[in-house]
Amino acid sequence: MSRVALFGNTPDSFSPGAGNGACIARTERFRSAMEAARHEVIVCSPPQTVRPGGSVSAFLRDMGPFDCIVAISPFPAEAVTVSGCTLPLWIDMNGMHPAEIQLAGTDVHKNRMEMFRMLALEHCLLTRGDRFSAPSARQTDSILGQLFLLGRLDCGNRDVTVVHPFPHCALEVPLSRGPETDSPPRIISTGSFNRWFDHITLFRALEYVMERDPRVVFSCSGGAVPFWSKGMEEFTALAASSSHKGRYDIRGWVGCEELDNIYDTATAAVLADIPCNETRLGARTRMIDWVSRGIPVACTRGAEVSEDMEKAGTALVVPQESPEALGHALETLISRDEARSAIRKNQIRWCSEEGDPVRVFRPLNEWCASPERLRGGIPPGFVPKPFGTLRYRLAAFALAARGKGFSGVLGGMAAKCLFSSARRKNES
Repeated sequence: MSRVALFGNTPDSFSPGAGNGACIARTERFRSAMEAARHEVIVCSPPQTVRPGGSVSAFLRDMGPFDCIVAISPFPAEAVTVSGCTLPLWIDMNGMHPAEIQLAGTDVHKNRMEMFRMLALEHCLLTRGDRFSAPSARQTDSILGQLFLLGRLDCGNRDVTVVHPFPHCALEVPLSRGPETDSPPRIISTGSFNRWFDHITLFRALEYVMERDPRVVFSCSGGAVPFWSKGMEEFTALAASSSHKGRYDIRGWVGCEELDNIYDTATAAVLADIPCNETRLGARTRMIDWVSRGIPVACTRGAEVSEDMEKAGTALVVPQESPEALGHALETLISRDEARSAIRKNQIRWCSEEGDPVRVFRPLNEWCASPERLRGGIPPGFVPKPFGTLRYRLAAFALAARGKGFSGVLGGMAAKCLFSSARRKNES
């Protein structure tokens, strides 16, 4: 087996202000999967600085040698790409970050600069990685298109699967017990109030349920993210103004022990997304946290994982921006034992089949056992210019010379000129 350097974020690096919870969860999944395949995995959480490459180089020098590197995006993977290391590199594109930036704020100039920063990061990743993965098949297809446009794919690597979908898979965690017999039904939500999190639909759905069942309570952990605090602020204000405000238990960011207690006492979990590009291309880590613990889920459509869960029968899935439909789904989960039991049974089956980490991560572990660089493709720096222009011709000549040498290219050009001359002579 191989010795792997895994660059990501470790649990001790978590900070609500850093917004790195998704990277931590993804890093832990990758670490666990590779260790289960008996690879030796050494984890590094590089500092998020202006020039992070130095810390990566120092880690590789001091802790090496390594056979390959696996890096989780955004910032840990970027640190690896700017370090200048030449080891085979697998990059997990953990989310469609430009789609996230598109939703950030309303100041066009500020958003444009943030997008420019993120495109610089994404470009580093896509031009350096040797293999890629993403949390959804939709994002995998998007990355494949980007690699084609960057010239990284051609006949030299057509037999290689360069991008793999690694959906968030099942966790090895205990099943939730649910509320005690004499305790009220408890709906939970855990995680960030991101810009794509539909807190308005969530609140109205909860009000729908609470008006129909006086026992129901709602427990919420998590909160605002660095570029978006409005969602959490609005939801907290709505809950405070509700006639059912005593049944809203909003805890904010909590420690692992308290979070485990929230999971363990849940009757059902809920998630609502707004319609947007991030919802279409992104992942929803928290849903798999719930499914792995056997917590019945009610959620909106839009994200790929929601539709996958609907097909697997592990969640009740309703249209987006429909509080009544989401509220009705929650009411079903609260009031019907048979519905919860059926979903829980499907969740247990899903965790051992489609969501089995061994199956999901097999391509990664096989590559780590025999890592290799990505061959083929147009070398970086050869950006196509408008066809027929002098700049296009010069770039094409330089690219051809890189492969055949100057003498070979000049010989080919001479042969082509002679052929053209002879053909014109024959035609005349």
